Amino acid sequence: MSSASNSLAILFADISGSTRLYETLGDQAALKQIGSCLGELERITRRHAGEVVKTIGDEILCAFPDAASAVEAAMAMQQALLDESGPLHIRVGLHFGEVIREGGDVFGDAVNLAARLTVLAAADQVITSRATADNLPSHLRANIRQLGQTMVKGKRDAVEICEVVWNNDAEMTLMPTMLPGVAARTVRIGITLNHSGRKLTLSGQQPVANVGREKDNDLVVDDPMASRRHARIELRNGKFVLVDQSTNGTYVVQGGKTFFLHREELPLAGSGYFTLGHKAPANVPEAVHYSCE
Repeated sequence: MSSASNSLAILFADISGSTRLYETLGDQAALKQIGSCLGELERITRRHAGEVVKTIGDEILCAFPDAASAVEAAMAMQQALLDESGPLHIRVGLHFGEVIREGGDVFGDAVNLAARLTVLAAADQVITSRATADNLPSHLRANIRQLGQTMVKGKRDAVEICEVVWNNDAEMTLMPTMLPGVAARTVRIGITLNHSGRKLTLSGQQPVANVGREKDNDLVVDDPMASRRHARIELRNGKFVLVDQSTNGTYVVQGGKTFFLHREELPLAGSGYFTLGHKAPANVPEAVHYSCE
């Protein structure tokens, strides 16, 4: 990769769950696992024509010559961690744009935006910009799912964001991908989740949340019927959608009707509740109540 290139795809991969790993395994064992994970991410980066710019604690910053290489690397990173079935997960943000190369580091708006997109991503998720998706070849655009527009710190205007769907199970329930020239609406809605005294609010600023039994989910449901990474709630085209990713399915009670989802998805509207892995009344402690604004 030429250091004279002005346009690069910048990718951040942040390890999720590392704090809990230090608590459960101890410093030395946790540090070894995290180092092994970062090493694997570095190898994948180089296999996809990328350059490891630097590692920052539990995060890696990489640069690629084009958007396609970065997206393929991000998908390979997620798949590698899934195949290992270990305790570590990553969230990835990437953006293709103008950068400044100086002293072995990268600077500029593309770097800042990629970092902000990483913050928006949930564990096991890859988030990119519409501008980056527009630079992808057709075979990779099939993996793009539009999430809508959101305000990003440091940007005056809303940024249109997309998810890179890398998991085969998720691809089976992929909703229609974006069409050229069709812009998403600016997001001005929110949803509040309530479970066991904990409240979590999603909006354009935080458009995605993971729900499940594992401790590094955004909303943890301590239910033996729940999967480790049971479901995801994401903002898409102005609506919040519940995406089931579980073994036992999700029961949603909305508008007086009960819906059963198994590797399927459902737009959430008004107010209601859902339970993970089994059907139950609204007053059980395992129920997650929601209200859309």
